[in-house]
Amino acid sequence: MDLLSYSTEKLKKHCQLLDNEEKIILYEQLLDKAKDILENSRDNVSELKKISKAAVAIEETTDKQLLEKFNDDHPLREVDILIYSPQGNTEYLFSIDNSSELYDLKEDKDKALYNAVKSNDVELVKKLLMILLPEEVSNFDTKYLEELKILLSGIHKELQLSQDMKNYLVKTIKFYSFLCSNFSLLVANPTDVKAMINLFATQPNIDYQIDKLLLSFIVRDVEEKKLNSEIKHMIELLEQYERFAELEYKVRRLRSEFACGKSRYSAEVIRNSIAEREKEMREIEKKYIRANDLISERQKLLKQLLC
Repeated sequence: MDLLSYSTEKLKKHCQLLDNEEKIILYEQLLDKAKDILENSRDNVSELKKISKAAVAIEETTDKQLLEKFNDDHPLREVDILIYSPQGNTEYLFSIDNSSELYDLKEDKDKALYNAVKSNDVELVKKLLMILLPEEVSNFDTKYLEELKILLSGIHKELQLSQDMKNYLVKTIKFYSFLCSNFSLLVANPTDVKAMINLFATQPNIDYQIDKLLLSFIVRDVEEKKLNSEIKHMIELLEQYERFAELEYKVRRLRSEFACGKSRYSAEVIRNSIAEREKEMREIEKKYIRANDLISERQKLLKQLLC
């Protein structure tokens, strides 16, 4: 297909010259080619992106109703391709909603994050940020963290977002600010446990990420078995409360997508997905939330740490 080498502008002009039958035939050929790549050579990212660009050009110049028959099992919808290279570089390609446009996190981080946030899919944004940042705090680049913080703050101000996405961005920006402000303490070797405890004590509210991070450092240097066990218990509580909140969000999103007719999945699949998550929520609620008040548990632990 020669048109795969066309620029975006040339592709659009080319598609505008085609009649509806020609566009549908071309669209079907593109989707077949995309399916073949996704099934047999998922690492052929450059070709897949070219196909995506051509498919988008057709979508932008064709009545949506004419393309509806392709919606089921559409290969360029909900694309999720993660490629690890031997050099340690991670390439991630994804698509959003009802468009064939592919976003390349490695090629254009700002555009990818902007559109992921715009989609109001918290799980997707969380995944992108996990890919962009190293696992260990000691490997963080504070300049890069500041850059991400500024980028997310700008997107947050610009877009009309769901409350869930707003809440997530506010918490994430706060966490990045905390990391940048306290980086020297967090990477100090040996760990200054007293300073870590004081920092934990000065946090005005429970924050799952910040509290877990600080306690993970503190617990390493606490030798007294009972106190060590109680710190680990607190970390477990924070993890479970956080997991409960994540499940609550996912159930809300699934219900909303189903009610609006946005989901590609059948009613049975969605009901089963919701039921699985609600079952896990009930288990967490029974074992952790009803049995433990997080604020009280934190205050009790803090008293012991400050003794």
